[in-house]
Formats: sequence, C-alpha cells, structure tokens
Amino acid sequence: MNFIDMCGKVAILVSCAIVLIFVVLLILGAFCVGMGAYESATNPHAAQDTQTEYQNVSEQINHGASQIQIQINKTGV
Repeated sequence: MNFIDMCGKVAILVSCAIVLIFVVLLILGAFCVGMGAYESATNPHAAQDTQTEYQNVSEQINHGASQIQIQINKTGV
C-alpha cells in the first residue's frame, strides 16, 4: 500500500464518520423536537405558563428600559 492509497482510505473513513455523526445528530434533533411538541400538546397549563412567562419578560423589558432612561437622564444625552 502506497502513501496515496492510505490517504484515500483515511479520507473515506473520515467522510463516512462525518456523515454518520450528521445522521445521528439529525435523528436526535428530530426526537427532541418531537418530545417538545408532545410535551406542549399534552401540557394542560401551557396557556397559563405562556402568559406567566410573557408577563415576566415584559417586566424585565420595562425594568431595562427604565434603567436605560435613568442612564440617559444622568448623562444628559
């Protein structure tokens, strides 16, 4: 076996490994998306959880906006 043949075989093995890893990650991603969709569809409190999360995010945005306004007022810009 010469050097070129060995490099070719190594390249084939590396490309096969990359394809296998990609397929495994694709299957894992589909499984995770499916589990998330199943959890969302079967959660009886999904609407309430979403509303609570929205309120929390809104409060955080309002707090951040007020802090920015305070900084603007301090600097006089």
